[in-house]
Amino acid sequence: MGRIFFKSRIAEAADLVFARSFAGEGPRAQASAGLVFFWAGLLYGLQTLVYAAIEAGWLTLTPPYGLWLAIGPTLPFLGVISYVAWRERKGKGGVATRALTASYTSAGLLNLVIAVTFGWLAISRQSTTIWLLYPIVICAMQGAVWYAAALIRRKLWLGLVSAGWFVTTLALTLLMTQVSAYLFCLGIALLALMAAPGYVMQRLSARERAPETSTSENAADAHTDTDPQAAREALAFVKALVDRGEQVQLSGGLLLLSGGLLYGLQCLLHGLDMSGSVRLGALGHLINGVLPTILFLIILSVVLWRDRHKTHANAGSRAINAAFGGVGLANLFMNLVFGYAAFTQKLWLIWMLYPISLCALMGAGWYVAAVAQRKLWPALVCAGWFATAVLLAWRVETPEYLLILSSALVLLMAVPGYLLMRFDAGQRA
Repeated sequence: MGRIFFKSRIAEAADLVFARSFAGEGPRAQASAGLVFFWAGLLYGLQTLVYAAIEAGWLTLTPPYGLWLAIGPTLPFLGVISYVAWRERKGKGGVATRALTASYTSAGLLNLVIAVTFGWLAISRQSTTIWLLYPIVICAMQGAVWYAAALIRRKLWLGLVSAGWFVTTLALTLLMTQVSAYLFCLGIALLALMAAPGYVMQRLSARERAPETSTSENAADAHTDTDPQAAREALAFVKALVDRGEQVQLSGGLLLLSGGLLYGLQCLLHGLDMSGSVRLGALGHLINGVLPTILFLIILSVVLWRDRHKTHANAGSRAINAAFGGVGLANLFMNLVFGYAAFTQKLWLIWMLYPISLCALMGAGWYVAAVAQRKLWPALVCAGWFATAVLLAWRVETPEYLLILSSALVLLMAVPGYLLMRFDAGQRA
């Protein structure tokens, strides 16, 4: 009965409605997010510009004023957060709002993990370069989020914001040796790509809440909140987001399984070689470095060929394509960032920060899945990825680093991939 419901035309229509509300973030959620974005971008953008002026020698601050500059923006921003939380305290939290909250919470967790790991490594290694990489990674993540929103809503201005964040990512990478220019670029990006979009989101929310449309919107919201059938229809899109449907789940599970096993084995062999347990030699290193990628590309080609005639026109599939497209772009830009920084700084440690960032990103993704599905096993996978990011930072530049990464790839990528395939087989039975 459940399968028939989720495949019905009614559910597909509900998926599309929820997709729009999810991408648009709903009037109430959009206003709250816009308010937070506006003040965060404005306060920290201005703070960064002042730091750029100090670094360039245009401005000098005595110690008391320097302390106020460091903590000043945080105090009013905490007030904004408190106001938003108080204003929304009586909100009923519809499906779109809950999904949006999960997304923002996952982004906050990602930011926290990256800040803690990069900050600790920067202090322990006394490396300013590592700390300068932290905003660059966050910019790439911002680009991925806005890219997904642009594809879902098909709005040009969202795509421009995404492109702006990715351009900022590259610009900051090139300016890492010129700290004043780096800070100036980051400050402008915070104002133009966070504060300005936040203002636009508030304006759009005000337009959607206009008096002439408030009656119909309130009636629709009341129906969704009180009608269990309508609530189940709205939840169909969330389940499509996480489960990706029968077609996408099988293919995604196969890719996760094969990728986790292949690259897990690769990291294991490299780790054993570093510890002295195994000697690969020059030829062994070459084979171990290239063969897993060749095999994975073959599997990927087979999956793409097998699914070439399958369409994913429903809202859930479109959103998944957008989300994975954004993650792929973020991955590409982080490859360029860490590769360029490691090459120019002649520091292997910088390249080892790349897997830490990816582990944090995977944890954020599985957090959204856990909240949407309300199941324990995605939450365990999420916790595992975040724990892996911290462990990798702790054991960086040691043989245990690769062994930890190998275990994570197998347990947190290959095993969930196998579970997805099993779930798909059960649905098809």
